[in-house]
Amino acid sequence: MKKPTRWFFAALLAGVVGVPALGPAADNPPALTVEAIAQKVADAQSAAQDVQMDLKMRLQDALSGQVQEVQGLVKLKNPDLIYAHYTKPSEQFLYINGTLAQMYQPAQNMVYRQQAADGTPVYLGVGQELKRYCSTCKVLIDGESGDEVTLRFTPKAPGGSFDKMKVTIRKKDWWPVRMEVWTPSMVTRAEFSNFKFDQGLDAQLFHFTRPKGADLVEGAIF
Repeated sequence: MKKPTRWFFAALLAGVVGVPALGPAADNPPALTVEAIAQKVADAQSAAQDVQMDLKMRLQDALSGQVQEVQGLVKLKNPDLIYAHYTKPSEQFLYINGTLAQMYQPAQNMVYRQQAADGTPVYLGVGQELKRYCSTCKVLIDGESGDEVTLRFTPKAPGGSFDKMKVTIRKKDWWPVRMEVWTPSMVTRAEFSNFKFDQGLDAQLFHFTRPKGADLVEGAIF
């Protein structure tokens, strides 16, 4: 039985809904702080109804150096609906509805399903989770230009879900456009593009019914 690769869930960590943020005009705006950036991203996520974006991702095995290229389309609808269609390296479909995550692999006629044990959403996204990361990590502004700012996260305590993470956010709408995550086994680099906001996505798009005859695997497989 072929289990799903882990790349898709790491990628979705970066999927944050954003819209343009407005602020008072100033000749010399105040310097950005980590707290201010986190709040701007969180506010942008809360304001959007839905978003879709193209995904390109590169995963490199830390031991073997083997590289996998991933492509797909991700759609999100507030507050907790996600749909992802991955086309490379193989076709897979991911549906997340609140605390329930399901992934369908057509080639294997297999559905993997996971329910969050603690009742919290399986996926919250960087936007909604940024403040939590700021409390559990040492966070620095790693770089800033007129258009973008990059945050670097290093967990304060060992044993977390990553060793280091960088998130690059574009200032025009406070949307994360690049993400890099280092774990002991993998380095993941994701880029998002071709954003479309508030398209009125039908909620039915995010609901999945297991195809007749498809095998079902339950458990923590993500």
